[in-house]
Amino acid sequence: MSIATRDAVEQYCVGDVVTLKAGGSRMTVTAITAEGVLCQWFDEHGEFRQDTFAREVLGQQPRSISPGLVHVRGYGAGAWVGSLAAGATFAQTALKPGV
Repeated sequence: MSIATRDAVEQYCVGDVVTLKAGGSRMTVTAITAEGVLCQWFDEHGEFRQDTFAREVLGQQPRSISPGLVHVRGYGAGAWVGSLAAGATFAQTALKPGV
């Protein structure tokens, strides 16, 4: 497992953020092996996933996400769903009585 060195073929490093070139979730590179690049991510249902992909099917992504691209999803009966997108700060939402 490589922790601090970059992969010689595609310049992937543990901690890089990647997606499949065909599209899909943002994934974090957790190891680089002879078989490919081991990635971890959370799917659209919030489930933890892990898989190894060939280097050539991955594309690097910026580590940070633009605020305009963030989507807030609720996984319960929380009244706060969508309030972040409406401009409320997390503290205002989390500390609101009855939420």
